Formats: sequence, structure tokens, C-alpha cells
Amino acid sequence: MAKILDIKKAVTPSVETPHLSQSTKELTNKKLHELMKEEGRLVRGTFQCFESPGSTQKITYKKYPTPADMRKRGAEGGLEPFSKEMTDGYEYEIPLYVARFLNGTDVTAGLMGDAKKNTLIGSCSYALHGFIAHGDNLPASQLNAGIPVPIAGITRRVKRYGFQSLEFAHGAA
Repeated sequence: MAKILDIKKAVTPSVETPHLSQSTKELTNKKLHELMKEEGRLVRGTFQCFESPGSTQKITYKKYPTPADMRKRGAEGGLEPFSKEMTDGYEYEIPLYVARFLNGTDVTAGLMGDAKKNTLIGSCSYALHGFIAHGDNLPASQLNAGIPVPIAGITRRVKRYGFQSLEFAHGAA
């Protein structure tokens, strides 16, 4: 009896669907819960608006899953999105993750993957572009036989907002 050759089966590789074990999900939820607990604590400080001093700005930020999102995952916790009108120079009590966002840092950038990853994410700032030179010398072009050619790029970042913590301002007198 002749064998029937199934071309589709012979050429199509069998790929198994990746499956996360329950323990991996639990570990991820535990790590997320610890981060939310640390960064969800309230800190007191002064809001700074460098862009237009004295103005009132609406600050809105969502970093972590909401309590409803966490219930869908089968876990507890969660943080509501932050939204507040803040006036330059006034004191506020806000979550730590919002204060870090206003100052342009994110400590979880290194915690979730590469520990050496830069935590300066540049939030609440914008880039100014210009020509980059090394000292007084322009970099030499690789195409034009070493003739100096300016390179366009980000020359500096301009902060829009900041948050000055009062946690350490009232030291022992």
C-alpha cells in the first residue's frame, strides 16, 4: 500500500503556543504590587512650573493598572490615574510616582529589566535640536574626505515641570 504524503504537514513547522506558568504570573503580580506600594505612597512638596511661572497646570498621569484592571488579572491592588490642577509654588501631597514623573525620572525602568538602564526618561521636558560640535572642532565627515560638517541632533532638554520634595527640607533645628 502506498503512503500518502501530506505536503502541508511536512513543510509547516509545529509551533507551540507559549504558556506562562501560574508561578510566573504570580511573581509578576507580586513584583508589580511591591512597586505600586512603594511608588503609591504620598510625598509632600512644591510644584514647579518652569515653562510659565505662576500658572496653574492640569497634570494627568497613569503609570500603573487601576484596581479594576488588577481584579481582571486576579490580583489585588492597583492605583487610580492621577489628575489634578496644580499651581506653581504651591504645596501638594502627591504619589511618589507622579513626583518622579514631574522630575523626569522612572526608577522602574531599571527594575523591570536591565538594572543598568538609565532612569532619566525626560518626561515633562522637551528637546532642543541644533548642531553638535565637540569643543571648538566640528566632527569630520566620513563622506567628504574629512571636511568638517555639523551634525544635527538634540543639544539640550528644557524642563517644563518639577516637584521639590519637602521631605528633607525641615531638618533638625
